[in-house]
Amino acid sequence: MAMVKDFLYNRFKHNIEAGKMQFGVGLETTSADVAEILATTDYDWLFIDAEHGPHTVQTILNAARAIAPYEMTPVVRVGEATAGIFKQLLDSGIQNIIVPMVESGEEAEQIIRWAKYPAQGKRGMGAGAVRASRFGRYPDYQARIDGESLIILQIESLKGMENLEAIVTTKGVGAILLGPVDLAVDMGLGTNILHPEVVAKMEYAIKRIRELGVPVGTIAATPEQAKHYADLGVSFLGVGADTVLLAAAADDTLAGFKSKLEH
Repeated sequence: MAMVKDFLYNRFKHNIEAGKMQFGVGLETTSADVAEILATTDYDWLFIDAEHGPHTVQTILNAARAIAPYEMTPVVRVGEATAGIFKQLLDSGIQNIIVPMVESGEEAEQIIRWAKYPAQGKRGMGAGAVRASRFGRYPDYQARIDGESLIILQIESLKGMENLEAIVTTKGVGAILLGPVDLAVDMGLGTNILHPEVVAKMEYAIKRIRELGVPVGTIAATPEQAKHYADLGVSFLGVGADTVLLAAAADDTLAGFKSKLEH
């Protein structure tokens, strides 16, 4: 059967490796309709947040299917790393997975074991019958997938920063996402990601990760902050989320109508 495109080719992975900036928007709600609306924009990746949003494997799959016809790549952040969630997501065809709060090289090694096929890892052999291989339509799936999947480890604590090099240099780690909010909280600075001490930690981490040859991304609160981190070498940014955008648009729309009617 003819395929309309190469579903195994991971555009997001190859673009960040080439240093081509990728802009992401968060999906906190479980709505596939919202996911599809976002896919009609020029965002590059959909940040499906199963750490803080109430997602299940099924809602993640629904969102991935909704955006599949568009030039947007699903990237899923899990609530926690387990062998089971890696099997389910990878076998569902999710090729980009973020693991939050990674704090040691040992944790990184375990995550890669769950995510990769032997000999590097211990991922179970079941993909030939499920969506990952488009139900067996890709006979070369196993040979290709470890080169197309992307495991992103999130460093967002002082301990993670202390063990940054051990995490980043773990074989199989494809990229690092820096979490400034949790880092600021761990530093005793509340959620102030613009505090000079947080910015200094972020700047050091970005530069060192790039020196180690691994793509790095983060969350940007303002366009100015995004420009600063892009200049330092980040190649993917999370900028906004469905819930935040909806709330802001609702407030701005109502305020605009009220201001006209009240004057």
